[in-house]
Amino acid sequence: MKFKILLFTVLLSTTLTFSQRNPNATYMTSFAYKAKDGMVEKFEKAAEKKTKMFNKEEGSIIYTYQVLTGNNAGVYERYLVGQSSSSYDLDRSEELEYWSENVMPYAEALGGQMRWQWEEWATVGDQPEPPKYINKTVFRFKPDMEAHVARYIYRWGKVWEKRNPDAFRRVFSPVSGGDLNVFVSFSGFDEYGNVPENDTSWEEDYNEMFGWEQLAQDRKMMQKSLREWNGATRTTLERIYF
Repeated sequence: MKFKILLFTVLLSTTLTFSQRNPNATYMTSFAYKAKDGMVEKFEKAAEKKTKMFNKEEGSIIYTYQVLTGNNAGVYERYLVGQSSSSYDLDRSEELEYWSENVMPYAEALGGQMRWQWEEWATVGDQPEPPKYINKTVFRFKPDMEAHVARYIYRWGKVWEKRNPDAFRRVFSPVSGGDLNVFVSFSGFDEYGNVPENDTSWEEDYNEMFGWEQLAQDRKMMQKSLREWNGATRTTLERIYF
């Protein structure tokens, strides 16, 4: 019995380590900040200057969004995108020192950085840059119930892609810095009123693509897979163009 427990522990540790070091995966790092009272303008100007100095080249690009809804409204979320496993070996001490000395006097960090793996199977759209507005949906699922949530996310994206050729979505799962039983979906748009019209309903398209009554079945299994409390949350973010 002790040998089996030890073997399971080693296998789990190896899997988690590999997930953070997969050379074939694409990663993203996220940070969250809140401007100190009365220092919003100073923080934005300082963050803009730093971003233009350090984060405009491939491999170091950072996008900044501000949360519009929910308890964290007003918080700035910054996303370092297009990372490979080797990106985390780079020496970024000069950049971090500049941020600490010139930007952080005007802000407070909310938690530490988080690292995410891009789930390419759930991608919708091929836009090179994210849009102005993002609906950020967090799915928190029960252990061993990931497949039902992933199926729903994947199929939902395929239907959305069919109904709106300009749709945008990126999905990530955490590899370090937080709860691992999570998917985060970023679906975006540039104008609230720009919604394409369709002759069929969402349910009709879903069931035509994946089978009779499949939307109801997939939704039921997805909802059963989510945690009872706070299983799915959504906030809206607006891009800050630095």
